[in-house]
Amino acid sequence: MEYENILYEKRDHVGIVTLNRVQNRNALAPGMQGEIRDVLQVMAGDDDVLCSILTGAGDKAFCAGAFVKDPKTHHAEGPAEYLARGPSALEAVDHYPKPIIAAVNGYAIGAGLNLVILCDMVIASENAVFCFPMTRLGIVPGYAGAVRLAHWVGKGKAMEMALMSRMVDAQEAYRVGLANKVVPLEGLMAEATAWAREITELAPLSVKLTKEDIKAGLEIGMEQTVKANRLRFMAAVLTEDRKEGHQAWRERRKPVFKGR
Repeated sequence: MEYENILYEKRDHVGIVTLNRVQNRNALAPGMQGEIRDVLQVMAGDDDVLCSILTGAGDKAFCAGAFVKDPKTHHAEGPAEYLARGPSALEAVDHYPKPIIAAVNGYAIGAGLNLVILCDMVIASENAVFCFPMTRLGIVPGYAGAVRLAHWVGKGKAMEMALMSRMVDAQEAYRVGLANKVVPLEGLMAEATAWAREITELAPLSVKLTKEDIKAGLEIGMEQTVKANRLRFMAAVLTEDRKEGHQAWRERRKPVFKGR
């Protein structure tokens, strides 16, 4: 199966999805989002796939987040336009029924970090970096990302990372529970594949039900949280500060926020 923005292959019951826009540090361009949704649907319906791995091409970035170079990113003329948008790649990963491991090579920024925490386990390379930079862009982490992050690292660390837009390196991510293991970059895919293959040797139905059990226990009330977060995100998208934050990012200067 061939895609323009991602790569997909299947090895020994393991489906491997690689975000493949190295020139943009694997940022989530619109075409990539649709392809991620499609390939997850393909793997979900393939009984030969028992576990999956999500990673990024190259050695610099897992996913650098939304494609902020495009002025249309995080932009909406009004609430109706924003609320009419369809499902995202984040939603597809969230609802994927089989175990999925994030193999994080380099930067996992913004929506890239959201992809990571929507996976079930995280293997990080030594050069991995995690960050929610949204308060520097005049928005908030989408898809209840800050709340989900707190499930991984606790309230205090989530506040530091999301509210202050602070970066966390691989070793710190491991210390606070965001990464299950840290390995050299050259051994990242081998380690993630080893974990995936270990899962494929277990009882598939038991694995599926155990994942459902853990997610349900952690996410009771999350559906309402996501809906409330969507309204907060929309409110941020419609501000002057959002426009200034994104323009400053593209011009590589410090933003001047006005609180409106």
